[in-house]
Amino acid sequence: MWARIVSGIIGVFLLSIAFNWILDPSSAAEGLSMSLLDGQGRNTQIGDFTSFFFTAGVMAIIGSFRNEHVWLYATICLLGSAAIFRIFAGFFHGADLLTSAIIFEIMCSIILLISANKIKSVR
Repeated sequence: MWARIVSGIIGVFLLSIAFNWILDPSSAAEGLSMSLLDGQGRNTQIGDFTSFFFTAGVMAIIGSFRNEHVWLYATICLLGSAAIFRIFAGFFHGADLLTSAIIFEIMCSIILLISANKIKSVR
């Protein structure tokens, strides 16, 4: 039961970030230590970040609600790969590491992996 609750909480949190990108994109960008771009860059920034957080949130909520571990892997993949590619950007492209985001993404991925294994073992 705890695995479903934790997965659902993570999903709701990610969905709230997605809705923040829709309702107040400049504060959402600020929350990720960036400024809101202009023109087509703004369209891409808002569209991509909203879809990232929306998809990650919805998949976690579906996995939690349906008690099916396979749905959680989409969120794990999105968050885990974001952490990996943030690190990659730092080492290979000179980008500043956004350590707080990397830690959040890794921790959520680990928690969701544990939750997925728990849900799988109970079924």
